[in-house]
Amino acid sequence: MVNAAHGEIQKVRDLLGQMPDQANRLIHFLNYRNREQLEQLGILDRTGTILDIKRVLTKKTLMQNLEKRCQDMQVEINSFMQRFTILQDKGLPSLLGNNDRLMRHTDYTHKLNTYAIDQVNSSTSDSGEKALPSGQSLYDNLDNLFYIEHEVKHLFQLQPNFVRYTEADETLRKL
Repeated sequence: MVNAAHGEIQKVRDLLGQMPDQANRLIHFLNYRNREQLEQLGILDRTGTILDIKRVLTKKTLMQNLEKRCQDMQVEINSFMQRFTILQDKGLPSLLGNNDRLMRHTDYTHKLNTYAIDQVNSSTSDSGEKALPSGQSLYDNLDNLFYIEHEVKHLFQLQPNFVRYTEADETLRKL
């Protein structure tokens, strides 16, 4: 969504060009001319012309709002990916799926559970015996599982707030 928004922002910026800078001067110019002066310039509808000019200003405002929201989202995305990279360096499975896109939460939870089970099974199979695990190996396995759970909870310190993303999406549609 951020990439799509940046594309639209660039299109609007190219479309508007210098119009926003000139818009306020044009409104001021139109407000201080009488009907006869405007008719001589070929402007028959002062109100309609001013409304057309204000559309340019509205589009500029929408573009600026979308830019700000995209910057905020990019900061959050970068922060999340930085924290997640640290966890991946510590051995957690990747958050990216086969198509290099983020996995759904349920899929990643399943992947984490499989990873934890594999960790437990690999530590008990390393000893070569099928007996019950010793106290130390059981402690190590549980400690690793609690570590994974703690680190994943730390990754999501705050519940995601999707209002920002929906606001950005609505602004993108208005633009």
